[in-house]
Amino acid sequence: MRMLSLVLAFALTAAPALAADEQSPPTDHRPMFWSGIALGVAGVATSVAAVTFARVTDSSTGNAPPGTYQACVAQKADPIYATNNCDALKAKNLPMLWSGVAIGALGAVLVMGSARTHAEISPGVIRISHTIRF
Repeated sequence: MRMLSLVLAFALTAAPALAADEQSPPTDHRPMFWSGIALGVAGVATSVAAVTFARVTDSSTGNAPPGTYQACVAQKADPIYATNNCDALKAKNLPMLWSGVAIGALGAVLVMGSARTHAEISPGVIRISHTIRF
């Protein structure tokens, strides 16, 4: 989680630093593009972490009754069930998941807001194009 916070801090501070170094026309939004990419990656990483290794123990997953995880852990006291693996019953970390989705959406908005990026939506296709000049 500390690494994710560090990446987010770098992404948010990189845009002004890059803008100060380059003497570009005022219509150039390159820092917005790269900050958007960084935020998008951070959002996806946060969402993946929420559904994989950052699961919570206060609830059960899926269609299981609410106390299923706690009941599984309680059964481990019995020698017959001592080898139960209850990790699959942990629930997703929903606040972390939706935070990651919001961060990823903010990154997408920044990418779309850059001057040289365009999105085209047609039936069955979403096309995103970005022009890069050398």
